[in-house]
Amino acid sequence: MVDYAVETIDLTKIFESKEDGIKRIVRAVDHVNIKVKKGEFFGLLGPNGAGKTTLIKMLCTIILPTEGTAKVNGYDIIRESVKVRSSIGWFHGETGGRSLYWRLNAEDNLRFYAYLQNVPKDVAEKRIDALLEFFDLTKDRKKLVKDYSTGMKVRVMLARALLHNPPILLMDEPTIGLDTVSAVETRNLLKALNKELGKTIVFTSHNMFEVEQLCERIAIMKNGRIIVDAHPSVLRDMLRDIRAVEVEVRNVDNIDRLRSVLSSIDVVNRIVEVKNDPIAISVRLQVDDEYEAIHIIADRLYSYGFKLSSIRRSEPSLEDIFVKLAREGAV
Repeated sequence: MVDYAVETIDLTKIFESKEDGIKRIVRAVDHVNIKVKKGEFFGLLGPNGAGKTTLIKMLCTIILPTEGTAKVNGYDIIRESVKVRSSIGWFHGETGGRSLYWRLNAEDNLRFYAYLQNVPKDVAEKRIDALLEFFDLTKDRKKLVKDYSTGMKVRVMLARALLHNPPILLMDEPTIGLDTVSAVETRNLLKALNKELGKTIVFTSHNMFEVEQLCERIAIMKNGRIIVDAHPSVLRDMLRDIRAVEVEVRNVDNIDRLRSVLSSIDVVNRIVEVKNDPIAISVRLQVDDEYEAIHIIADRLYSYGFKLSSIRRSEPSLEDIFVKLAREGAV
């Protein structure tokens, strides 16, 4: 019998409201059934309003389900909510670390939250030292949080989620609002928590790139329902009909001009993704026939004076997959 870290059973949340005397019912989460194994890095993907945050809040016992239930670390979220809360570390994505006390330093913030979480004082002090070291905050432990960078505030919030050493982390869009460097740092820290410390992580995002980078398995939500639940490679195999090419252009002075030229090419359906690296710009383009498109795109770029370093077929990305699934509803 498989022992799951998180298991939902027809989990449902319905919100009711009245506006101008008209009753409105919204099924934010609609009979969701997912199973997350211990030690798994599980991604929950979907647009704003898909139900991701509502699902996480039910798992955290912040809001009660309308129907169904869930088990977290083997504990029922309704009947054993205290045990559930002791089993999880919750991180809600926010800009600027508003949940921290800015006029306290990192050490005092963690000490205060350790007290709230009933961590014994002697254990808390050792754990705070270890967490500050793990998150590379030791030298800044006495600096006030208000003087921290956004990335440093995120590290303090991650440390706070780990104070009581929970086996399960519920990460609700932890990179939202971060700059590129801070987002990369946060993703690397989450990988380390999963691989080095064995934490089960449930990770919500609308960023297809980071979900693909981090997660072993992905569920995609639409209108409160799970429309697909699979490994990223399985998703790609399901959607081999999505065709794309990737071009790499060096020494680009004007990215908008590059975008405009690529968008004007008849064989290009849309620009899927643009990556701006220090050396070159990498662009993924959705096309109908990648073999026909390659020489047409290359010729056009050369004619406009762009220095093309490579052009090749590209595997479908999670963004391609999400757009297709969201449009069709399911696989």
